[in-house]
Amino acid sequence: MGLDSVTLLVDVEKHFDISIPNAEAEKIYTVQDFADCVFTKVTFNPTQKCKSQILFHRLRSFFVDNLKADRERITLDRNLNELIQTEDLKETWRQLEEFLDAKLPGLSQLDFDPTIGKEIRFFGLKFWTRKKPVTNGTIGDLANWTLSLNHDKFIDPKNLCGKSDIERIITGIISESCGIPVDEIKLQHSITNDLGID
Repeated sequence: MGLDSVTLLVDVEKHFDISIPNAEAEKIYTVQDFADCVFTKVTFNPTQKCKSQILFHRLRSFFVDNLKADRERITLDRNLNELIQTEDLKETWRQLEEFLDAKLPGLSQLDFDPTIGKEIRFFGLKFWTRKKPVTNGTIGDLANWTLSLNHDKFIDPKNLCGKSDIERIITGIISESCGIPVDEIKLQHSITNDLGID
C-alpha cells in the first residue's frame, strides 16, 4: 500500500471507529471491497429509514414544485438532463442546493456544452478528466452523490441503516481525501488503477 492508500485507510477507520488489520487491507482492491470490509465491522439499526430513499423523495418534491415536472416522470432512473434545461441549469442547481441545504456535485463546462474538452485544469496542471457531464446522471445518481458529498451531515456512522450508507460514506471519503469528483467514483472502480490512488 502506498501513502495515499494508507491515509485513506486511516481516514475510514477513524470515521467508523474500527480497525482493519493489514491482512484484510491488502485484499481491498475496489471501492466495493472497501465497503464490504467495513460492512463486516459495524452494526446496523434496522429501524433507520434509508437515506437514499428519503433524499429521493426530497428531490422529487423539488422537481415537482419548482420545475413543475410531472410526478410520474420523477423516477430513480430519470436522467437529469431530461428535467433541467441547459439555459436554467446554473440557477436550478443553486436553488436545489438551497432547497436541500446540501452541497451538490460540481457542474463543469461539459454540463453546458458536452463537446468541449473534459480535463479539469488548475494553473495549467491537469487534475482529472471527466468522462461525462453530471447532468447525464440520473436522479438516483444525484441522490447517491449528494449523500456521499454530505455524508457527515446526513449519515451517522453509529446509526447506519444498511450497506448503502457505508458505500456512500466510503465514496465521500475517497472524494474528500483524493480530490476526485464524487460523480466519477464507481463502486466497481479499482482504487489504484481506476482512481489512481497509490
